[in-house]
Amino acid sequence: MADLNSKISILIDEELRTLGDKEFAKSRNRLISEKVVSYGVKTGRIRKIVREHWKKFPELKTEENCFKTARELMSMKILDDQMAGIFLLGLYSKTFEIRDISKLERLIARYIDNWAACDAMSCEVIAKVLKNSPQEIKILYTWAKSENIWLRRATIVTTVKMKNKIENWQEIAPKILFSFSKEKEPIVKKAVYWLEREIN
Repeated sequence: MADLNSKISILIDEELRTLGDKEFAKSRNRLISEKVVSYGVKTGRIRKIVREHWKKFPELKTEENCFKTARELMSMKILDDQMAGIFLLGLYSKTFEIRDISKLERLIARYIDNWAACDAMSCEVIAKVLKNSPQEIKILYTWAKSENIWLRRATIVTTVKMKNKIENWQEIAPKILFSFSKEKEPIVKKAVYWLEREIN
């Protein structure tokens, strides 16, 4: 199935590349980071492309194939492809249970390199997975201590997004926030301020 996963990721990448808008890419990159590589496809269009391939290739509805395709897209290090991989995982998590959260951890640690992709992964996938498997929330305490800045930011953004979705959020959120009391990384501190506002 590796060939199929490569085929799907290449098809998605080619479509995104064709639809790219250089001017939109420049304006978006100014907001995210000048270092980000982007074709310049709007988020709604990326979602639509992913949904089309989700329907076209039923093979994506297995965890192995879905993760392989998402990994291939995210490994391209192009924002549009990263988002496509994340949205694909989001579609999977709406229908099926993602049992192994360490797979998501590895994707973040290896492939995410900007706050937009990090926040999308946190909101579209991780928060939903943890909402359905609250016993797994303990993983956030581990990520909070990670040397990887994107795992740390994902911890905060995921916590924010779970507000009003899990019963003991008011107990968990302050504990998570306390883990970041000495945080120095600006991109993580911005998320910390966001959580502070939600708690207060």
